[in-house]
Amino acid sequence: MVPVKKFYNRVDDWARDLSRVRYAALLGASTAIGVLIVGLLLGQEFYLVQAVTMGVVMFALEFAYGKFQTTEG
Repeated sequence: MVPVKKFYNRVDDWARDLSRVRYAALLGASTAIGVLIVGLLLGQEFYLVQAVTMGVVMFALEFAYGKFQTTEG
């Protein structure tokens, strides 16, 4: 369990050091990929539209109200 926690902490530190736009893009892309995978597994209709929409929404929200970002413009 310790190696997993160390890996998580390294990835978390790396992600927090990203710029606001890159962090928002990472969050949006990971959300879109997750929604796409779940949509494919469940066999839902319009899974591609849902994945793209969710990715764009998460990008926009993180860019506008970024929780972990500092005073960078």
